[in-house]
Amino acid sequence: MKLRTLSAATHLKGVRVLIRVDWNVPIEGSYVGEKGLKLERTFGTIRDLERRGAVVVVMTHLGRPKRRDPKISTERLAQAARRMSGVPFRFCGEAIDTKEGLAKADALIRAAKPGTVFLLENVRFLKGEETNAAPVAKALASLVDIFINDAFASSHRSHASVVGVAKLLPSYAGPELVDEVSALTHLLEKPKHPYVAVVGGAKLSTKLGVIAALLKVADRVLIGGAMAHPFYLAKRLSIGKSYVEKDGVPLARKLLKDPKLALPTDAVVAPKLDPKKVRVAFIDDIKASEVIGDIGTETMMTWSAWLKKAKTIAWNGPVGVAEIPTFSHGSLVLARTIASRSKGECYGVVGGGDTLPIVARSGMAEWMDHISTGGGAMLEFISNNGDLPGLRVLQAKVPATRKPKKTSKKKTKRE
Repeated sequence: MKLRTLSAATHLKGVRVLIRVDWNVPIEGSYVGEKGLKLERTFGTIRDLERRGAVVVVMTHLGRPKRRDPKISTERLAQAARRMSGVPFRFCGEAIDTKEGLAKADALIRAAKPGTVFLLENVRFLKGEETNAAPVAKALASLVDIFINDAFASSHRSHASVVGVAKLLPSYAGPELVDEVSALTHLLEKPKHPYVAVVGGAKLSTKLGVIAALLKVADRVLIGGAMAHPFYLAKRLSIGKSYVEKDGVPLARKLLKDPKLALPTDAVVAPKLDPKKVRVAFIDDIKASEVIGDIGTETMMTWSAWLKKAKTIAWNGPVGVAEIPTFSHGSLVLARTIASRSKGECYGVVGGGDTLPIVARSGMAEWMDHISTGGGAMLEFISNNGDLPGLRVLQAKVPATRKPKKTSKKKTKRE
């Protein structure tokens, strides 16, 4: 997939550049490991724009607010980004969906010196952001001269800050967005075989599209986590008191016909997920009082053997209740096995918000070929053969370059 990118030779001094990032991370605590990964990956682009003399305007969403909420204001993110990157971020908290707020933000940005970096308030506070309302896109576009999308994790959404503004300005893909697309394209265009995909998580319905897409190209698709439970019920096996998405059972029944699909043969179970009362049981031997917490040892060995022979691996979603250490072993085994195969004969890609903490805990993150920070976007990229709204708009013809507006000064006659 060919995306437009901004040339390194482009003159940017005094040019106002709007860059969409995905810093949708918990704002409590420290930003280390996987928590700070989304921020750290975009700092290089922001520093480059700063050094080239651009006036940089950064925007991100945070959470899913129904109204303006100071608890998820991006002001605290600006402080964290300043500490982590050394870039002197300035917070611009104006409500640009109002005339007064837009005027204040516009005056602040226009008066800024080259190399100034702003962070706008949470774009989800803007009425019409998620519906790609024209007034929101126009307000954002009016603040700047060009737009860069460096937020792959948000590119599957047709939002004003992703798609709307890109249609109004000269728009380009940022380096991190390009890297994500390049890495994930390896999973779609002539991947090496054997190709093994692992899909975990809770709900089958949310990942049905990606499973169907993977079954067309992969040699094996391994299903773990609570997502496997509808398949057991479809096979008339007991899952005790384990969580199950009941609407997923008819979906699972259709997918069971595909011989490429593989389910865990055993599981780590316990009453109410009590870590002190665990046992390993075959799937047809789960008691009515027990809950499935992880894949079992036989499954770990079988899946590891398949992964060790693979030349392409894609993994999205933990295969157990990984936030409880006792039930995280299966996911950790997968992470270490995939890392041991990556950066060699095998190409290994992992992704998803719940998967990143597992990779970090495994201590093997540096050995993965690619770690995608876009869980939902990664799934839709695979499901839709690389076609996402935020990418589609960056493949169109570049709009005519808008020249930076300068403050007019009246000339006075010499005496």
